[in-house]
Amino acid sequence: MKVIVCGGGPVDLVPKDLRADYFIGADSGAVHLLQMNIIPNYITGDLDSIRSNDAAKWEMELKSAVKVPTEKDETDTFLALQKAADLLPTQIELVGVTGGRLDHYHAVLHDLLSFQKDYPSIHFSIRDQWNVIRFLTPGRHHLAANSYQYCSFYAFDEDVTGVTLTGFKYPVHMEAIQVGTSRFTSNEIIDEFGSIQFSSGICLCIQSREESGE
Repeated sequence: MKVIVCGGGPVDLVPKDLRADYFIGADSGAVHLLQMNIIPNYITGDLDSIRSNDAAKWEMELKSAVKVPTEKDETDTFLALQKAADLLPTQIELVGVTGGRLDHYHAVLHDLLSFQKDYPSIHFSIRDQWNVIRFLTPGRHHLAANSYQYCSFYAFDEDVTGVTLTGFKYPVHMEAIQVGTSRFTSNEIIDEFGSIQFSSGICLCIQSREESGE
């Protein structure tokens, strides 16, 4: 089962090929989905960022929203992620959370890491028109090139050790990705799959394509 959570970031960065078994709209992300002819299965948020003309146009659909107080400890995206995780799917993809305010993106990134740690059996990722972002835990991971052939790796919180990359233009064997280094930026998958294996740490993985790519 795949769940897509759509946030209220710039709609031009939301991928056009959304496919899922269950859709969740986080605040104005619900309007993004409705504009793509996707009726959300669940909507959460305080709806404070939905413009009045959008609220009027989608009044019936937005009546299904679970409204929460404007002043709260959790973000709308966090609450949407929690609902998605409660469904125990195999995959949760976040869209509509890049671009716009950097504080919101940074919050989502930390939420993604927290949920990935708490629900290790669920594959969490962020996707926009040009990037797929995920956190990797120790072990071996296979990354499909698809149209996102460029791949960058960063240490998050602590060094990533025992790193081996195969199927990449620049393979490495038993090296470390240190916190603060950009040396592992913009590698390229040259086989059908690229593989990363490491023994400790949390690795932030960003797969990208050129902005002109389709």
